[in-house]
Amino acid sequence: MRKFSLPILMLFLLWGCGTRGEIRSYLRQGVDPAFVKRVAVLKFENHTRNKQAADRMRDIVTMEALALGVFDVVDRTVVDEVLSEEGVEEGMGLDKATIRRLGKRLGVQALLVGSVDAYEEEREGSYTYPVVSLSLRLIDVASGEIIWKAGGTETGYSMVGRLFGWKPKNAIEVSFRLVDRLLRTFK
Repeated sequence: MRKFSLPILMLFLLWGCGTRGEIRSYLRQGVDPAFVKRVAVLKFENHTRNKQAADRMRDIVTMEALALGVFDVVDRTVVDEVLSEEGVEEGMGLDKATIRRLGKRLGVQALLVGSVDAYEEEREGSYTYPVVSLSLRLIDVASGEIIWKAGGTETGYSMVGRLFGWKPKNAIEVSFRLVDRLLRTFK
């Protein structure tokens, strides 16, 4: 009986550790990701009720891109200053001429834009856990075309945590895990 119950328990624990949402990504055919050495992370669109979600996710994306060595990132203050000087506002569409000007002024090969689609707490009975959904796009400054896009959702839900009353991962931990998974699709 013991030989049988230990593997079942291990399988149950591994299965219930957390919920990983689906990640979808696209890389333009014929594009060598290595040509993107330096990017500017623009302000993210915020489709959530949490007013800080877009800024928080922008910082996490910047930190993870640097930590993973995906590309170098222009400092946020410099990017925001150039955006302000160019009259680019949050949520405003970018035309090819603006994309080229931004790329030239910031010295980047691509612009990284994104939208936060969920940054909330879900509740199932007395169990509350975070849900984060993010979409990222990398735009080539020379052509204005999307060269990479990735999106997905991650949660802090854990079946084992729910059963045993363990605290779920917080929204920041879930956000880092999601961004890590998204950026790894570019490499």
